[in-house]
Amino acid sequence: MVMTVMAKHYGRNRMARMLVRRPLPVLLMITAGLFLAGRANGQEDGAKLFETRCYSCHNIGGGDKQGPDLKGVTERQSREWIEEFVKSPVAMRSKDPVAAELFKKFSPTIMPDQTLTPGELDAIISLIKNLTSKNETFVPSGAKLSRAIVSADIISGKELFAGQILLANGAPSCNSCHSVNGIGAFGGGTLGPDLTAVNVKYRDPELISILQAPNFPTMNTIFANHKLTDEEVVQLFAYLQNAKQANPTANVVPTEAAAVTDPRFLVLGFAIAALVLICLNIFWRKRTHGVRKEMVRRARI
Repeated sequence: MVMTVMAKHYGRNRMARMLVRRPLPVLLMITAGLFLAGRANGQEDGAKLFETRCYSCHNIGGGDKQGPDLKGVTERQSREWIEEFVKSPVAMRSKDPVAAELFKKFSPTIMPDQTLTPGELDAIISLIKNLTSKNETFVPSGAKLSRAIVSADIISGKELFAGQILLANGAPSCNSCHSVNGIGAFGGGTLGPDLTAVNVKYRDPELISILQAPNFPTMNTIFANHKLTDEEVVQLFAYLQNAKQANPTANVVPTEAAAVTDPRFLVLGFAIAALVLICLNIFWRKRTHGVRKEMVRRARI
C-alpha cells in the first residue's frame, strides 16, 4: 500500500518536473491524447446513432437493403447534399436527378424525413468516412442475442408472433401486420411484408438489430415506447430463423408489403354474406306475414 502511494506521488512529481522543463512536448502529448479520446468517442457515438437510426434500412459496406449501401457516399456527394437529402428526401427527389434515381431504384420504399442535429449528422458522416477508408463493414454492437437459442424458443416465438402470448411491454402482436407460412388458418396481416424468408433477406445481426430497435416508419412509431424484451427478441428470432427452414421454397421477402388478399378470407366473406342474406330474407318474409294474412281475410268478407 505504501509502495503504491509512493509510486503515484513519484509519477505526479515526475510529470510536473517534465511540464516545467519541457512544456511544449508535454502539452503536445496531452493534446494528442485528448484528440484521440474525442475521436474515439465520436466514432462510438456515430456507431450508436447509425445502429438505432439508420441500420434498419442501410448498410455501410454490407450491400443494399431497403435503401442503398452508404459506403463511399461521402466521396460521391458533398456534406451539404447529404444534409439536405437526410432532412427531406421527398423534396430532394423533385429537384435532384441523383435523388430521383435513388427513389426509382428502391421504389416503392420512401425514406422519411430525419430529425438529426448537425452534430449527430457529423458523427454518422465521420463513421461512414472511417469505415470506407478502412474498407470495413459496419457491424452493430448490440446485434447479438442475450443467450443461446433452445428448441423451445421456436414454439414460444410462434406464440408471440401470433398473439397467443402478449408482448410484455404492450406492443401489438407481429401478425397484426405480418404473416408467416403456417402461422394459422387465416395467416396474418398484410400491412407489412410476409416474413417467411426474412432471415434470407437480412443477415443475423441485421435481423436481431431490427427486432431490438426497428426503425421502419410504422414500426418505429409503434415500438418506440413498447420495445421487445431480450427474451422476446431471442424467441422471435428463433421462430423467424426456423420459418425459412420449414418453408424452403419461400421467396425472399419483398422490400414493401404487397396488397395480397388471402383467398380463404374471400371464401369466408362470401359464406358470411350469403348467410346474412338468407337470414334477412327469412326475417323480411315473416315481418309482413301477419299483415298480409289480415288483408286477405278482410278481402274475403
